[in-house]
Amino acid sequence: MPRLIKKFHQHLVGLLLALMALTSTAAPANKLSFITIDVAPWASVNEAGEMEGAFIELVNEIAQRINRKIDITITPFARVDRELETGSHDCTILVPRPDTLVVKGDVISYHPMGVIPRKGTEITVYEDIQALRLSVIRGATMTPRFDEDTKIYKEYDTDYLIGLRKIARGRLDGIVGAIPTLLYLAEQEGVADQLGEPFPLTEIPLLFQCSKNSPNLDIMPQVNAAIAAMKAEGVVKHIQSRYYF
Repeated sequence: MPRLIKKFHQHLVGLLLALMALTSTAAPANKLSFITIDVAPWASVNEAGEMEGAFIELVNEIAQRINRKIDITITPFARVDRELETGSHDCTILVPRPDTLVVKGDVISYHPMGVIPRKGTEITVYEDIQALRLSVIRGATMTPRFDEDTKIYKEYDTDYLIGLRKIARGRLDGIVGAIPTLLYLAEQEGVADQLGEPFPLTEIPLLFQCSKNSPNLDIMPQVNAAIAAMKAEGVVKHIQSRYYF
């Protein structure tokens, strides 16, 4: 009898361990992780230590619509690709990343990219840019012509605020990037009156995209459907109006 009880106990322990293993492996698959750039108005941490911005609102809305918890990480632009490459984060909402890294989903919106010069400097044709000293985000791309133009003086910075402050101090002649974002940050920083008229170079999509190494690629159709509904219902447009994109 004691031998029978011992065997039953061992069998019960084995079953419990198996159930715990199944639970622990299934849990992560239900949780998604998104990553984006640490730049207002897209995503930033406020004085209360809370994340806020257009990206945060978009992802939180998507999470509700697909009934899945989504963890959000914000990081410098240059790190986003590395995180997607390893699959340590599932997805992002950002300008298009390389096809070698991601599976592309639905477009959220389009926004103009270009150069904003210092006040008093006018850009009427592309060639005017070649005489300027510009702040450029490290790792970012604009157009093939601009990216490969060796006549332009490019000072590589880690974020837009650094470039805007350099313009305010007279160290640079302009800044390159997402025009709505730059105008928003300039307003927040109190340097908007020191900027001239933006010169658009291109228009690029802001889109949902997931790491090719993500174990959760099966959720992409659900997220695409949620984004389509959000656009149709005017939710995306409302967030756009609040965050200048």
